[in-house]
Amino acid sequence: MKTILAAAALGFAATSALASGPVAPPPYVPPVTVPTASAYDWSGAYAGLGVTYGRMQFDTNGAIPSYPDADGWGLSGIAGYNWQSGNLVFGGEVVADFSNREGSNNCGVPGNVCDSIVENQASIRGRVGYAMDRSLMFMTVGYGRDERAVAGTLGGGSAVYSGPMLGVGYEQALGSGAWTMRGDLEHYFYGDEPIGGVATNGDTSILRLSVIRRF
Repeated sequence: MKTILAAAALGFAATSALASGPVAPPPYVPPVTVPTASAYDWSGAYAGLGVTYGRMQFDTNGAIPSYPDADGWGLSGIAGYNWQSGNLVFGGEVVADFSNREGSNNCGVPGNVCDSIVENQASIRGRVGYAMDRSLMFMTVGYGRDERAVAGTLGGGSAVYSGPMLGVGYEQALGSGAWTMRGDLEHYFYGDEPIGGVATNGDTSILRLSVIRRF
């Protein structure tokens, strides 16, 4: 008798399940990825020294005398301050070059000698970047200046160049994080200034590699 009752109960349950139809699985909810903030803290003051290579145009736009471009290596100093919000890093800095870059040619006239020199390169700029923990990709925007002179058998002159600058770079924290390595590629849009009565374009490009101490 008990066997008959159990079989009847099972049959009734099966009939009820078939009558109600298959049960739909719960809807799929994709996992939500929440961006995490940079673990390394880029905020605070910093200062450092670097090695630079620069090329300064003395483009007279085809006019004679045709002054020589100046290029060469130099040393630089940098100091600034960062603020950080999440992965966004922003701040301001000043940079100075301790170098004299020179060039020489015949000024476009055979038998003549022209020498150019650039010194006292400096800039002040803002910086904004994206931090990936101990790595930082950034750009700089600011204003720069330098002093130039040309001398030679055809005469010469001098001028102060200034104008906006734009740069991109990468910085990497080292060891405990108090020191970083940094690389910058910068372009200075200096435009034309008169040197020896000739309108001379002074656009400049600088590659800068620096060791930075953070405080």
